[in-house]
Amino acid sequence: MHRKIGFLLVILTLGSVLASGCIGGSSGSGKTTTSSPSGIDFKAYPVGGVLAHWSKLFNESIIYVSPGYESLVRHYFPNAQIKSISEYKSGIAVMSPADARKVLAGKPALITRRDYFGYVLYLMGIHYVGADKGLMVAYKSSEGDRLILTGTGMAGVGAALQYAMAVKDGKIQVNEAYVIHGNDFEAMGIKEVGDNNWDGIPEAGELVTIHQFRYGEPFQFYWRVVDGENVTVDGAFIRLVNGSTVYVHALGFNITVNVLNPKGVNLTYVIENVNPGFMNLPQNARANGTSVVLKTSAQTFSLTPKDVGNYTVLVFGDHRPPSGDKPPEVFLKIRDRVNNESGAFIIDGGDLVYSGDIDQWVELMKVWKWNKPIFVASGNHEYQGDGVDIFTHLFGPTNYAFSLGGYRYIFANDVEDNYNLPSRTIAWMKRQFELAREHGQRPVLVMHVPPVDPRPNGHHSLGEDSAKQVLELMKEYHAFGVFSHIHMYWYGTYDGVPILITGGGGAPLYAPHDQGGFYHYVILSMGSGRIGVKPVEVTP
Repeated sequence: MHRKIGFLLVILTLGSVLASGCIGGSSGSGKTTTSSPSGIDFKAYPVGGVLAHWSKLFNESIIYVSPGYESLVRHYFPNAQIKSISEYKSGIAVMSPADARKVLAGKPALITRRDYFGYVLYLMGIHYVGADKGLMVAYKSSEGDRLILTGTGMAGVGAALQYAMAVKDGKIQVNEAYVIHGNDFEAMGIKEVGDNNWDGIPEAGELVTIHQFRYGEPFQFYWRVVDGENVTVDGAFIRLVNGSTVYVHALGFNITVNVLNPKGVNLTYVIENVNPGFMNLPQNARANGTSVVLKTSAQTFSLTPKDVGNYTVLVFGDHRPPSGDKPPEVFLKIRDRVNNESGAFIIDGGDLVYSGDIDQWVELMKVWKWNKPIFVASGNHEYQGDGVDIFTHLFGPTNYAFSLGGYRYIFANDVEDNYNLPSRTIAWMKRQFELAREHGQRPVLVMHVPPVDPRPNGHHSLGEDSAKQVLELMKEYHAFGVFSHIHMYWYGTYDGVPILITGGGGAPLYAPHDQGGFYHYVILSMGSGRIGVKPVEVTP
């Protein structure tokens, strides 16, 4: 299930390439092969070789351009003659996502479109969402050889252009491991991070990084340069920057923003996925539902949890459909019931969609409406195919922890390695348990797959070694466990370890009704060291 992620990074700022990295692969074969009267001989080049030698194989003096993208071409090809994309047959074209969608239809790398996400990048069976994706494609058409630079938005097209220029100048070697390759066809997926005004051109006050990728996209969670300010976050991740506005998605109740070496620029911060009623807010911060908005030039500020005693947490999991795209109707009932409950926050145990396909995410996000912060564990059904990157795009890192009252909630990914936990995750979990102990808090471990299956002869649980390590840690630190994965309700103890399994969010049930096989959510009453557990049945 695990898909290896790799990337090559180039840093650009003030419109200039400052540094580059080279990772594996070869961009040449020791000789230069030029275009013949019959066009480029793709077979004369190693994988990625046509992309690597594009500036020698294509005429840069004429660029065909989609309407609205002329300024990008003038920036990257200042001496070129610009022609309308309507005249395009062969040569170099800089295309809008709409035009590229038509021209590249049926290719193994293309631009397509989906509701909710807009234009998306498609690479060999995997969809990548966000307007920051670029695509560089060279192929032989019936009308001649083509080099197309495009993307999912203006920033993505700019990323493709920056990448092409860095390749031309020898600042980047094309990594053959990331090239989509076929007969007379080569393509490279590219992602930019840091183009805050989304215009495709690195400018003063921005630090733009360019990544080539194929198997999984890189993410930059905790740091961004905005109007020249070096912004870092803790207890959250930076979901988006738009101009001078930084959108921060909270991963708990203690969020800190720091500006390193501040210049005193006013930035607007939108802290999302919070419950203002349970938090101490900075001065002049304005609460708006599950968001807090603050405009400030402060070097640092924090949102911290209030000193709370008893409070309520709402929990459910496994609300995927049995197949297809549409979320189950009973899940929508659970959503509405949970929204009508009072509580500090919501825990979702995972398995949000059936197989991770982008169309399933589209249907889920149409109904993803909560009036409290929701913290999600990654499930095995969405953590495959398109789902790995879409999950991360929406919810951020999959290992995180936070504290509220006398409890520390520890979310860990136990589905990435075929239900086995790597040693680094076990070490991270133990450190979180230690932090809980140091602060006099009880740990609450949240993972999708439970360490045990309570059903007779059930085996829907963690691998044996991982299960043993998890149970030993939970027992040592007096932890409470919240899991889903098994489509039923069960609450009990295993070797003295309290375990809650709440997998009745809408997926097909795995047990008879009298053995926990009913749709439900759970109300957790978080008291002083004691946790109350109350399942609430929801009929389809």
